[in-house]
Amino acid sequence: MIDLHCHILPGIDDGSKNLEVSLNMLKMQKEQGVDKVMFTPHFKIDEMTYEEFLQKREKSKQLLLSNEECQKLNMTLKTGSEVYFSLKLLELDDLQPLCFEDSDYMLIEFSTKMKPYGIKEALTSLLSMGYTPILAHVERYGYFAEDPTLLYDLVMDGCLAHINAETLIKNSVRKRTAMKYLKWDLVHFICSDSHSDEHRTPNIKEGYEVVRKAFGEDYVQWLTDNSEKVFDGRDIDLSVVKKPKKFLNFWI
Repeated sequence: MIDLHCHILPGIDDGSKNLEVSLNMLKMQKEQGVDKVMFTPHFKIDEMTYEEFLQKREKSKQLLLSNEECQKLNMTLKTGSEVYFSLKLLELDDLQPLCFEDSDYMLIEFSTKMKPYGIKEALTSLLSMGYTPILAHVERYGYFAEDPTLLYDLVMDGCLAHINAETLIKNSVRKRTAMKYLKWDLVHFICSDSHSDEHRTPNIKEGYEVVRKAFGEDYVQWLTDNSEKVFDGRDIDLSVVKKPKKFLNFWI
């Protein structure tokens, strides 16, 4: 399996605090059958300069990859980022270093409190520049849940989306939302978004089990194939997306 979203790099964001935690998290990934991991530390342009982020990410990456225990795990490890949405991103000269390594895929996170201004216009601009936005944990955004056609329109424009394994494991409102997105084929990946070896731990295997029970092995295979292709910088095979419809005040 492949995990395209996690916070395993040590000491760079609210994820792993140190090298020991990072190694524990990688071991947990390995035990679940994950052998390819994309490191995606947070980048918020309003809190840290672009140059400072890239320097901190590289330092953290080298600290982990040069460790003998890490090397013995024999995993394929790449670096990307989880970019917090801001119109200021369009002012940067080169967005490539923020993308998943060896690709034009960019993981983008939105505010969970309110719908940001200019989402559609900004993402359209990124698409026109040759980047493919991957919308992080789309089940978290209440404005998508209230009107899932917003997510549908972005996917139809060319954006991709993922949900967190943790959401699928817990029986909550978010899980019901995530299951609807899966039903409508608005989700292309399952990721762990893991932050620690104690809380929000790597759990992608459990998430896939929920999908397998609800939608079958073929759906799981499609999701894992998508993750592998994106990890390698290739295009994915898109399914026919179902447009959400409202009936008696319920989205079906």
